[in-house]
Order: sequence, then structure tokens, then C-alpha cells
Amino acid sequence: MIRILGLILLLVLSHCTRKTKYIEASNVQLTTPLINSTSLFASKSNKIETAYMNSSTSLEVIYLDRAENKTYNSKESVVLDQIGTYKLRAINPPFLPSEWIEIKVLPQGKPIKSIDWISDVSPNYFKGGSAVLNDGKSADISFHSNGWTGSNSPFRLKVKLDAPIAVDSLTLGVLYNPSAWICPRSEVQITIKDKLAVVQKEFDIAVEGNLNEQKHAFVSFDLREKASEIQLDFIPKNLPKEHPGAGTPAWLFLDELIIY
Repeated sequence: MIRILGLILLLVLSHCTRKTKYIEASNVQLTTPLINSTSLFASKSNKIETAYMNSSTSLEVIYLDRAENKTYNSKESVVLDQIGTYKLRAINPPFLPSEWIEIKVLPQGKPIKSIDWISDVSPNYFKGGSAVLNDGKSADISFHSNGWTGSNSPFRLKVKLDAPIAVDSLTLGVLYNPSAWICPRSEVQITIKDKLAVVQKEFDIAVEGNLNEQKHAFVSFDLREKASEIQLDFIPKNLPKEHPGAGTPAWLFLDELIIY
């Protein structure tokens, strides 16, 4: 009996000392931090804000346009002062790095006097109102952020400029989060008004991605007209056929409107 108990004890001890993927730090991935830039535009004041990172975790930053790579500790300030695309992730060896977060930094646009959101149906997600469309700030990736304004029914934006100017293009910040039925799919009719002429152009918004993806994307419209006022009429399309809610209108969430 003693020999049998000894064998059982030996087997238990050998099993407990065996390494498993569940207890090795090298097999544990860091939580993806909440990473946000304080501005959409490249400047010395555009700094990175992070959450869900402790003092021992560093931030790895890659500036894709120049293939530059740098690591910052938790106390260092990260400034995005170059136009282009950045990738960021949390690192803390021996743990696995977090997933990459991508941030685009844009050039400053031309002055806008005002933007008014006009809708027959009051939007359910109008936390920041029209002000978020021209505040120069980058909204958090979550649709709960006050930086987003959204609707799944037709609406209109009226953009007034300080003076008649040559408009090359117009860029919109949009949220892509199909799991929350937020999918940038919409018809857009743009009416460009000047003292001497009225020009209408039609476009489609269609941001692609997988159904589990969540990202802050930008869509641009080529205008090349002189304008003192620009009107945008949005008609949200239905969710795509591969979506569980196919056949119902997709939500369109906007963050910023920029004129170049």
C-alpha cells in the first residue's frame, strides 16, 4: 500500500511541475490598450493618450511612411508631428505584445465657418452634435465616445466657408464597427454652391473590412470646384448580405469633416 501511495504522489508531483502554456508568461498576450491621439492633424501638440497600460509596459511606435521604429516607456511623451500612418502596440517582455493599433495623421484643412446637421428624424447618437465634425480631435474607437455623431436615416450637412475658395477635396472620418451595425455604406450627394454656379456630384461610401473589425477610417471625395457653401445629403444603405442584420439600414457614424 505504501508503494502504491508513493507512486501516486510521484505522478502528482511530476504533473504539477510540468510547464503548460497557461502559466508561461511568454504565452500570455497583453491586453490591447486604448490608444488615442489628441488631434487628427500633425503638430507638436498632437500627443498620444493611453489607457489600460501599467508603469512596466512600454509603447512601440512604427511610423510606416519612413519605416521608423521607436519604443517609449510609460513616462515618455509620444508626439505625432508627421503626416502619415502610425502603428502602435503595448510591449512588456516576456509577455506577448498586444494587437497593433493604427492611427492616421492628416494635414490641416482649410478654414470652415460652420457645419450644421439637418435631419427630419432626431439622431439617436448625437452626443457631440455638429461640433465634433470640425473640432480637429480624433474620436475614440468606441461608438460610445462623444466624438462620434451617427444616424441610420437620411440627413444633411450644410458647410459654410469663411469666403469663396478653391476646394480640391473633402474628407470624412467614419467609424467601421459592423458588430454594432455601424457600417459606412451610404449614398452621398454633394451640392457645391458659389455666387456664380451650383454644381452637384454623387458619390458612394463603402468601407471594406471583416465583420469583427473595428477601425477609424477616412473617405475622400474629389471636388475641384470653387465654393462658398457645400451641402452633403446622406442616404444610408442597407447592411451587406453577409451581415446578420442584412436588409436593414446601416448606421453611419462621422467624426470629422475636412476640406482641402
